[in-house]
Amino acid sequence: MLSFAVVIAAIVAAAGLFLVIAGPARTWQMIAGNPDLGWFDRSAPARSERPNDALMCTPGLCDGVKVDRELPDYSETPENLIGRIDEAMRAVAPYIRRVDDGGDPARARYITRTPLMRFPDTNSFEAVALENGRTGLVAYARAQLGYSDGGNNRKRLDAVIDRLDR
Repeated sequence: MLSFAVVIAAIVAAAGLFLVIAGPARTWQMIAGNPDLGWFDRSAPARSERPNDALMCTPGLCDGVKVDRELPDYSETPENLIGRIDEAMRAVAPYIRRVDDGGDPARARYITRTPLMRFPDTNSFEAVALENGRTGLVAYARAQLGYSDGGNNRKRLDAVIDRLDR
């Protein structure tokens, strides 16, 4: 009769082999489903109930929900701001894929992945024309898997915003 330890070791080895053959990104998709968690809804703002997300907003755009960083308003059009965000995201996130269809030039959504295990995060950006002729911004990133992301979503959004401020 096989010992419990041998059975557990065999299961772990089989899981590891599957992870190597299928690849981490595909494995997580088979386990957790589509990594694209959709847009952040400003009309009914709600954050993850776990410490694995980050939200940054220009004042007045995310009322009723805790914001991690208050963003300024910008002098450029929403379309131009999203273009600069696209450049910044590609510069700060090594494993990135844009997942929206580009149909709304004032919005962009990406899946980013952690370097080693390829855990997926959804990153959404919405540039909003303000009454004063400037553009506000909503940036939200959340992890699909796990309880905590160790602040990775916050760090990524901070890096993107810091590139906009240059």
